[in-house]
Amino acid sequence: MKVPGRSCPPHYGYSPRAFARAPDLRAETLYVIGGIYGNPFALDEIDRMAALEVEPPRRVFNGDFHWFDAEPALFASVQRRVLAHAALRGNVETEIATDDSDVGCGCAYPESVPDDDVERSNRILAQLRETARQVPGAREELGTLPMHALAQVGALRLGIVHGDAWSLAGWRFAHDRLHDAAGAAQLQAAFELGAVDGYASSHTCAPALKVTERGFVVNNGAAGMANFAGDPSGLLTRISVRALPRALADRRAFGLHERGVWVDALRIRFDSAGWLERFDALWPAGSPAAVSYRGRIATGPQFTVDHALGREIVACRV
Repeated sequence: MKVPGRSCPPHYGYSPRAFARAPDLRAETLYVIGGIYGNPFALDEIDRMAALEVEPPRRVFNGDFHWFDAEPALFASVQRRVLAHAALRGNVETEIATDDSDVGCGCAYPESVPDDDVERSNRILAQLRETARQVPGAREELGTLPMHALAQVGALRLGIVHGDAWSLAGWRFAHDRLHDAAGAAQLQAAFELGAVDGYASSHTCAPALKVTERGFVVNNGAAGMANFAGDPSGLLTRISVRALPRALADRRAFGLHERGVWVDALRIRFDSAGWLERFDALWPAGSPAAVSYRGRIATGPQFTVDHALGREIVACRV
């Protein structure tokens, strides 16, 4: 039986072969930014980080840039700022653009996520859809965004996705799945069929890095929400032919250097107090977003860099 929030609609699917194409964009420095979740303070901080680069980086927002912005003016502002750059639709944007209540939030949550969390996510999506209806043209604009992109940075070909190499809402790029030896052959096939050197993803709300002899997967977790215990910072993935500027060096959480290209997960140190105040005004105590996410926004999840790198494994939650 299909359960809203757990099922993955057929139209979310694609083959890794979809990436065996000419690049959609080329950059010397690329910021891959997944999971802004309606946080304008994170967008402000990304602007400041970009200004510290030698040359302005290209930005790709790889989905779920909406989520907590359940107020028309904020929703419109977030969408305007994101769509000034390259953008993909995540499951959130895809479901905002439709009226299919059977899919819920479209998150395709695994069994490790409790039913109560899934149900609350479906309620958040329903409220966000109503918000979007008050912003003329917003839903139609979201529905036209692509599900994936192919980027060229230096010598590397990179598949940019929201979920994974097979689905818009896939979880095979979650940290626990990436570091499970059972998926090694499937991951190898994704590199080969897509003719890529790496994939950059988001969706799972938990960052990860997996490096193999054939390629790598980097997942930035969430740009607009805390990723690590005791740290309210978001994360983005920086991919560049240039080494990390000294002014951003202390933002690095993890990364690699491959064939003359630096790949770094960078902390987005936005105004967390300001965001929490805005979040509380949008989602008061007892609301579905407050119950599911306020604790994480305030203090971070029980997750560390060791989890992201596979040194420790914990099942994915929201």
